[in-house]
Amino acid sequence: MFPLAQKSVRKSCLGLALLSAVVLFDRGSEFASNLPGNTILYAGVHAASSDHTTQALLKQVVPGADFFAEKAGEDGKVPVYRAYRTDATSGEQTLIGYAVVTSDVLPEPSGYSGPIDTLIGMDLEGTIVGLKVIYYKESHRYTLGDFFEWDGYEEQFIGKVPSDKFRLHRDGDISGIARATISTKAMTAGVRQTVRKVYTDYIE
Repeated sequence: MFPLAQKSVRKSCLGLALLSAVVLFDRGSEFASNLPGNTILYAGVHAASSDHTTQALLKQVVPGADFFAEKAGEDGKVPVYRAYRTDATSGEQTLIGYAVVTSDVLPEPSGYSGPIDTLIGMDLEGTIVGLKVIYYKESHRYTLGDFFEWDGYEEQFIGKVPSDKFRLHRDGDISGIARATISTKAMTAGVRQTVRKVYTDYIE
């Protein structure tokens, strides 16, 4: 091959390699998010605190709240985010509920591939007013996708109170997800023990 032709081929190969690297780098996060068993964070959670919450998520699970105190718990009580609504005229803040993460109530039940952290909003009577699964690892994602996002699954917990059963299927009050029974059972158990703990610590 002529020297000029060799030089041209080398430049073309180098350019192709650089282009491939840029494409791979750009698609890296997308590829990683589709790996089986990869950690899942809901949209908006990337800039989250250590327990995977954000202000947007807190407001989502406690509708009507515009301010959340720093998470705190004392005397053995479960740590909670106290949710407040601010009066537009006086500026006075009124406590309207609590937000809590299931990972703060131990032992946290384990799903098929690990714990499933759920953010729960409760009003001052202990009723669940909002709920969102915010962090989990699940190998079933490879075949099922993000099944906790399926329509109606999280919403069925809203309106429930600590005295409810929180059990799956025929003898229960929660509809499970086919082929993900272990994980949905663990998630439901985590919600049950968490809302009961918050009720005992702050409401009862």
